[in-house]
Amino acid sequence: MNSPDLTMISCHSVGFSVDAPGGRLDILKDINLNLNQRETLAIVGASGSGKTTLLGLLAGLERPTSGDIWLAGEHLNRLDENERARLRRRRVGFVFQSFHLLPSLTALENVMLALEIAGLDRPRHRATTALDQVGLSHRMDHYPRQMSGGEQQRVAIARAFAGDPAVLFADEPTGNLDRNTGESVARLLFDIHREHGTALVLVTHDLNLARRCGRIEEIEDGRLVSGQTGPEREKFRLVDKG
Repeated sequence: MNSPDLTMISCHSVGFSVDAPGGRLDILKDINLNLNQRETLAIVGASGSGKTTLLGLLAGLERPTSGDIWLAGEHLNRLDENERARLRRRRVGFVFQSFHLLPSLTALENVMLALEIAGLDRPRHRATTALDQVGLSHRMDHYPRQMSGGEQQRVAIARAFAGDPAVLFADEPTGNLDRNTGESVARLLFDIHREHGTALVLVTHDLNLARRCGRIEEIEDGRLVSGQTGPEREKFRLVDKG
């Protein structure tokens, strides 16, 4: 298992801009942050503040316009698109708001497919173990349409952790769930995170979910404006303007 002091994400002076009809639009500006193995980070902010854009940059889904990003020891700026994809398959897990399960595949097949694409050994064993860990050993042969939203998100969590990733990115993981189901899924997500020792980056509008993390960073106008850790994060009161 990786050392708890090993840096999994390092982000230095990162900016991201796009060309818009009215001229150049700066979405992110001078972003600096680090995250070690086992640490948890919540990124919060109003809708349109750049939360999901930052998550995509940290995961290597986009290249920064300026600055440098390291993910799991790899300098993303020096990797081409195929190399970044290989890194994600081997070292990264994702959990999304809308689950992203393939409707034509069973729960077991959805988890196995991600493992097979990553080229990992014993995909069936890994998938059955992961589904058992999220309490779905009795639903392995069911299709997404036969499962509740909470069960589908549990499959997505199993898929994310089955490959034993170094970093897990979660984008509004409880956004499509009712309060009780969301709380159950959040508890499961953090329990498995602790067991696997991953670094966890969470984007959310749910401040109760954000406060489960060891650190909270708020984005405002494309910049990180706060970093709350330890007891201070309990005082964090962001009013979501989105």
